[in-house]
Amino acid sequence: MADVMKDGDDPAVVAKAIVTTATDKKPKLRCAAGPLASRLTMARRLVPTGTVDKRIRKNNNRLPV
Repeated sequence: MADVMKDGDDPAVVAKAIVTTATDKKPKLRCAAGPLASRLTMARRLVPTGTVDKRIRKNNNRLPV
């Protein structure tokens, strides 16, 4: 879990995205907070769904339960 937290986006980036979206006059339904989320959004557009989902499952299996 420490490795995942170390490689994740800075909490300040996520907080800024939340504040920006919450105070926007016309907020988007979804917004990517940080570079990792932006890459996932782009991957979902370009890569087949099954491939993206398989990679997410593989990465999540690294987490201790």
